[in-house]
Amino acid sequence: MSDSTDIFADGIGEITLAGGMVRMDLVTLVGSQKDSENKPRLEFSRRVVMPPDGFLRSFSAMENLVKQLIDAGLVKPRDGEQAAEKGAESKSPNF
Repeated sequence: MSDSTDIFADGIGEITLAGGMVRMDLVTLVGSQKDSENKPRLEFSRRVVMPPDGFLRSFSAMENLVKQLIDAGLVKPRDGEQAAEKGAESKSPNF
């Protein structure tokens, strides 16, 4: 694409399957506004829509990046994730 623009998001707010397509709502923090738990409020910013096979490829790429971040010591695995890594050989062939 010749008209490339970076899109920033603080995270994914919701992922749904509708009409055969995966829809991921990107969210950004609204620093001046708080939610009911007094945490910065997340606000919808954009939506990414892709077919399920594209979502599965993206998910696999994200899993690989998470493993690299853990191996580099930049993030720590959550409880139970290390045990899941040990059983990675039994993963679905779709991932």
